[in-house]
Amino acid sequence: MSSGRRSVYVGMNLEMLAGTDADTAEGAVVFADLCDYTRACEQLGDVAAARMAVTLQRIAEHVARAHFGHVVKMLGDGVHLYFATAEDAVAASLDLLARVCSSELPCARVGVNAGPMIEANGDYYGRAVNIAARIAAQATPGSVFVGEAAMTRDPGVRFERVGPLQLRGVAQDVTVYRATAAA
Repeated sequence: MSSGRRSVYVGMNLEMLAGTDADTAEGAVVFADLCDYTRACEQLGDVAAARMAVTLQRIAEHVARAHFGHVVKMLGDGVHLYFATAEDAVAASLDLLARVCSSELPCARVGVNAGPMIEANGDYYGRAVNIAARIAAQATPGSVFVGEAAMTRDPGVRFERVGPLQLRGVAQDVTVYRATAAA
């Protein structure tokens, strides 16, 4: 995109935020979604799909509260969460994954990233958020993938480098790690 076009988009974005409750935030975001949800819906039907989404929402709300965060929004078979710190986001992601795996839900995949973002009307926007969503899309079933910006020094978490990944729509490769609970 040319720099002239980029400045038009920035100007449009600033105008669109005028009159809203927009604010800059530094934090961490988590995106999680259920694996094979569409196939499960096809096999089990719409009522079962709705039950899975509601169960995921209950798990996500409990986990978010327990780790000082909140559910930003549900995305059908997925959830977007916000935390003030990467430590809380990573711990919550591992907790969420464990709870989903121990429930009757299909397994999940989780992506975490941290950095500056814009909070507007209860939602979060920006590069850090986009990267978290793209990381989640690349995560293997049953895994928590974490962007380098969300790496923590928590002794209860181990990180294994997955490598630099090319994420859809992101100009530069992003170094990603698999987070697991330390034994």
